[in-house]
Amino acid sequence: MVKEYSRQIKQKMRNLRSQGWSVGEISLTMKIPKSTVSGWVRDIQLTAKQKEHIRQKILDSGALGRPLALKANYEKIERWKEKIRSEVKHFAKLAVKNREIGRLICGLLYLCEGAKYPSTKCLVLGNSNPEIIRCFVNLLRTSFDINENKLRCRIMYRCDQNLTELNKYWSDVTGIPLANFYKSKPDGRTKGKPTLRKDYKGICAIHYLSTDLQFRLQAIGETVIKKWWS
Repeated sequence: MVKEYSRQIKQKMRNLRSQGWSVGEISLTMKIPKSTVSGWVRDIQLTAKQKEHIRQKILDSGALGRPLALKANYEKIERWKEKIRSEVKHFAKLAVKNREIGRLICGLLYLCEGAKYPSTKCLVLGNSNPEIIRCFVNLLRTSFDINENKLRCRIMYRCDQNLTELNKYWSDVTGIPLANFYKSKPDGRTKGKPTLRKDYKGICAIHYLSTDLQFRLQAIGETVIKKWWS
């Protein structure tokens, strides 16, 4: 049902429009739908000055509301992320309680990021994310009976980075002593090209001198993938 408005209300709409009010302002002030206001004032011609004034008010309103909208959207996303984190946090305990699950995670990580047999006959997994590297090394330690002396590190880095500092950083991340770090050279392709990411610490490659463990991890990952592929 279409609501009827009195002649006085319609005239007030038109008067406000003639004074240079925007359709949105009239709608908000008089609590009348914008489509209705627009229909009743569309024949009123505004001056160039009035049009520019309305345009500027719209821009100012947008500039004022945009930070608030961004803040509200950010808070909404953070609440969504926290809800999901809360729902999955029980997974953190599974690998600690069950070595088989730890081996499963290791195998899947290795299938994604590790050097494969037979092109490489030594366990090698590299990544620039310290959380992934720490997770992988700790899972190796807790899920397999490894020899710490066989753990090695090699850092792949850019020309403008300091290898001594990087080795110290990754030694702290992995718990692997500096004596077990291989010597390495910077990537020559990066010469004269500054590192843009200030938090970039190069790529840490974990080595473990065992073909048996390398292929075991690879086989675990392949077994899971083939099961669900078939």
